[in-house]
Amino acid sequence: MVPPMSLRVQPAHAGRQRAKVLRSLIGRELRVARLAIGLTQRVVAQRAGLSQGAISQIERDARGFSLSAYARAVAAVGHELSVRVFPAASVSLRDRGQLELAQRIAMGMSPGWSCELEAPISPDGLRAADLLCSSANELCLIEIFRSMADFQAQLRPAQLKREALASRHSRPVHLVIAVPDTVTVRRRIREFGGLVNKTLPVSSQRIWSALRNGGLIGGDGIVFVRPRLLPPSRCTAY
Repeated sequence: MVPPMSLRVQPAHAGRQRAKVLRSLIGRELRVARLAIGLTQRVVAQRAGLSQGAISQIERDARGFSLSAYARAVAAVGHELSVRVFPAASVSLRDRGQLELAQRIAMGMSPGWSCELEAPISPDGLRAADLLCSSANELCLIEIFRSMADFQAQLRPAQLKREALASRHSRPVHLVIAVPDTVTVRRRIREFGGLVNKTLPVSSQRIWSALRNGGLIGGDGIVFVRPRLLPPSRCTAY
């Protein structure tokens, strides 16, 4: 059983700290690149369409500059600014809605299953399972989608996590996508009917039965989790 959960890292704080690190990194690399080609701050500023003071402040890790200003400053010294987004090792369940769904799933499980929240998957710690449940016969990787904005794009990372787990365990590893049981989500899933039937064929009813009774899931599937307005004792009666 998963114990009561709370966010280990507040996203706003983590974001501010990361922004500070990135500003410092950009400023330092801009200064190194500028000096390497023998340019003054004034020349770089002219090339970038910024003031000399702005270049100086960027190099000193000052706040208040747009992404455009950083990109222009970097371009002025012959470099290119690169930005990418990747999963954080510290928090894979990104909001309280996901945590609530994870709790509701765990509350309905039989003692035959053990669960771990945000279980590391990759050696580098950059990928984690939203909820990893294990029994004597199989592992169940549960990934929580609160919306279906782009189902195909969301599904592939989850499948890669399952493949990473399967490469390290002898027991079968099955992927379960957990979604809120709402009219909107069910409609979106129907729109992807062919893909869902092919890649996630196990029904929600069968998954809940296996989790509740300690049986075998036996494959990949989608499980619907009812809204919190229903009593917890009914959340697995699907």
